[in-house]
Amino acid sequence: MPQPIPNTENSRNTDGRVARGEATRERVLDAAERCFASEGFEAVTIRQIARAAEVTLGVVSFHGGSKEDLFKTVLARRVATLDDLRKAALAEVRARGELTIRDVVDAYLTPYLDIASRGDPQWRAYAQLIARVASNDDYFPEVRELYDPTARIFIAEFQRLRPGASTEELATVLTLTVATMLSIVASRARIAGLSDSDEIDQPISYRSKLIDFCTGGIEMVLPSD
Repeated sequence: MPQPIPNTENSRNTDGRVARGEATRERVLDAAERCFASEGFEAVTIRQIARAAEVTLGVVSFHGGSKEDLFKTVLARRVATLDDLRKAALAEVRARGELTIRDVVDAYLTPYLDIASRGDPQWRAYAQLIARVASNDDYFPEVRELYDPTARIFIAEFQRLRPGASTEELATVLTLTVATMLSIVASRARIAGLSDSDEIDQPISYRSKLIDFCTGGIEMVLPSD
């Protein structure tokens, strides 16, 4: 029995619609990311996001759902990228031999510093947005499932290196490390101003100083026995 001839035209049309749909979704998420970063979650409306994305309100709702769902989706796509990079960095230093606290700090901080230094305006918007999220505990119940799993992997490494540390001490040192990382990305203009410099360095240029600073603090806080 002869086989049916595939309808390549329909396949191309379907592929084209899928590609256009994915591009529209990314445009909506990019616009939402910029709006949330500049105004904060509470101040932003779906109408404002639609204007920024140059789409209708219905398109925003179709691709993002409610404002709360859209906010989580915007964060989740960046978290997934960072999580993969951090886990890969941790696996790399593990493969080299016995870990140190500095190795763990480096694996956590460097992927973010590297991405924040690439000049991508959307990643700059994410950096601004995550600084808002980290500085407001009201966001935590909504986003903890995004951030806690990988955070606990790194906390476990600190605990393995400092088994006498309490849960509160471990959570504190990681939280302070994250705050310092975000501050470097957000406060480089202040560093330049205080040092009487006209140039604002990229975040990655602070890698060594930041890692040394955080490592020293962690080693001081966590008991060695």
